[in-house]
Amino acid sequence: MNIYDIAKEAGVSISTVSRVMNDRPNVATEKRERVLAVLKKHDYVPSAIAKSLVVKSTNTVGVVTLDVRHIHYAKIAYTIEQELSTKDYNVILCNTGSDKREQEKYLRVLAEKQVDGVIMVGSIFSSTHTAETVDRFLSHVPVIMHNGNLKRDNIYNISSNDSYGVELSVDYLVRRGYRQLVFVQDQETWVANAKLKAFRTKLEHYGLPFTGESVVKTENGLENGRAVARALADRGVNYDGVVGCEDITALGIMKELRASGKRIPQDVAVIGFNNSIFSELSEPSMTSVDNKTETIGIGLSRALVDVLQGRDVPHEASIFPELIIRESA
Repeated sequence: MNIYDIAKEAGVSISTVSRVMNDRPNVATEKRERVLAVLKKHDYVPSAIAKSLVVKSTNTVGVVTLDVRHIHYAKIAYTIEQELSTKDYNVILCNTGSDKREQEKYLRVLAEKQVDGVIMVGSIFSSTHTAETVDRFLSHVPVIMHNGNLKRDNIYNISSNDSYGVELSVDYLVRRGYRQLVFVQDQETWVANAKLKAFRTKLEHYGLPFTGESVVKTENGLENGRAVARALADRGVNYDGVVGCEDITALGIMKELRASGKRIPQDVAVIGFNNSIFSELSEPSMTSVDNKTETIGIGLSRALVDVLQGRDVPHEASIFPELIIRESA
């Protein structure tokens, strides 16, 4: 059944059916009731595509993230979906991994789906390639980025101030008497580089050494964390504190340290990032930087809705984390 069949059975014009289906005014009560009766009789489900042509909106938002299996991205994506559902928006979730071709494919698909807006979660998307892809496919819709630094009229950035989280970590460790600190960088993004810069600046502030041994680069993950601890031991690096990496990587470091006979935090203090469930379940429980995952998800969602509803939204906003003290430091 199509709109023509409905109009014929209800004895009204096609335009009247359209106004009723889109809940528009200026329809006589008797005609509205006839149309609604026909719709109910046939369990009619209107075409979302046809409706979008009338109201100029699909009520659909694309959420693009690196990997929803990662607990940090999963929590943000879940919060976004829950928040947008209260505003009657549907969510299309896209996992791109680190493959630029996958990223381009998904952004093209979202453009083809005529989404009302896009939310991109992760600093990995702050790249020239992403900017060019957005310009190519999505220049006509608002794009809200988490931990982004792209400058476009249609792009709005809401960042976790992770550099401040590093500063909190170093301040805390120095106050506790730790002096030989190591920064573990488990991503290659502008946010990770900003965290490293904050680490170095803080060490210099306290007159503490910063050398080539002060930084270890790896990839995120439990086994990679264990490999970091083994590499530091093999190189004979003397250190009593570790900061910078996400909780799962930090947990791997802790497990390897304990396996080698090190006491935490007496011999080495460890501070993670993201304040995930791993930080509470680890043994000992892990001190971690809480970068307000739920607040981020809500902020990203509300910023997009505000833009879509014509409200003024700043192109840059920042959320400050806090340090959650537990047993590992």
